[in-house]
Amino acid sequence: MGIVYTEEKIKEATMKRWWIYLLLVCVVLIVSSQAAKPAYEVDSFVGKVEYSSEGKVWKPVEVGMKLSQNAWIRTAEDASVTMVYQGKRSLQVLQNTVVQLKSLGTKETVSVKKGKVHLNVFTKLKQGEVVQVENDVAVAAVRGTRFIIDYEEGSASKCVVVAGTVSLTRQVKVPPEVAKDPEVKKLLTVDVKANQELTMTMAENKALEETIQRSKNNLALLKQVLSQAQRETMSRVMAVKNAERVLEELRQFDEENTESNNDETEETVNKIKSKVK
Repeated sequence: MGIVYTEEKIKEATMKRWWIYLLLVCVVLIVSSQAAKPAYEVDSFVGKVEYSSEGKVWKPVEVGMKLSQNAWIRTAEDASVTMVYQGKRSLQVLQNTVVQLKSLGTKETVSVKKGKVHLNVFTKLKQGEVVQVENDVAVAAVRGTRFIIDYEEGSASKCVVVAGTVSLTRQVKVPPEVAKDPEVKKLLTVDVKANQELTMTMAENKALEETIQRSKNNLALLKQVLSQAQRETMSRVMAVKNAERVLEELRQFDEENTESNNDETEETVNKIKSKVK
C-alpha cells in the first residue's frame, strides 16, 4: 500500500520548503553584502600599530586584516602601517599618527586626527568617485596622484605632492546664504602640483571666517577678499626637491625594520623626518 499524502501534509511540506528557500536566500545576501563591503586590507606594518572600531578600545593589527568604514588606526613611535584598497590605492599611516576611515566606497574620506599619511592612488577614478584626506585645517581631494599630508593637531596642515595634482580646500565655516554661491568654495581652494608643497594653518582659517562674517552681506566685496587670500596662499606654494626619494627611503625603512630590529633604526627615522620637513 503506497503512502497517502493528505492536503494538510502537502501544505506543511510546501511551507517547509519555502522557509528553507527563504533562509538560504538570506544567508546568500548576508555573505554577499559582507564580501562586497568596502575595506582597506593591512598589507604590512612595523612597530606598534593598533585599530579600533569606535576609537576607544584598541587592538593590535594583523597582516591581511580588513578595516572597513569608521575604523580607527593609530601608530606609535617608530611605527607605520601600509594598507591597500582593492588594488586601486594604498594608504601608509606613518609614526605617531591617528586616522579614521570616515567613509569608504564611492566617496572615500580618510580623516587625519594627528600625524602624517601617504596616499597613493594607482588607478583613475570612475565618474562620480571621490577620494579625499581631511583634517581640521583642509580637505585634500585627488583623482590619480601621490601625496603626503602632515597634520599638526589644531595648528597646521602641510601637503607634499609627489605626482599629479591635489586640490586643497580650507575647512572654513561659511554662512548658508554665502555657501550657495559655488564660486566661494572655489576661492577657498588651491591646486598643488607634483614636487610642490603648501602649508595651511588654523589661524588663517579663523581669520578668513571672521572676514566672511563681516562681509557676508556684500558678496562682491567678499569675493574680492577671498580672491586676494587665495592669491596670497598660492604665492606660498613651494618647490620640493626629491619627493620621490623621500618616499623611497620611507619604503626602505619599512623593509629594513621588517627584516631586523637593528640599532640603526633611530638614525634612519631621524634622517627621514628631516627630509620630509
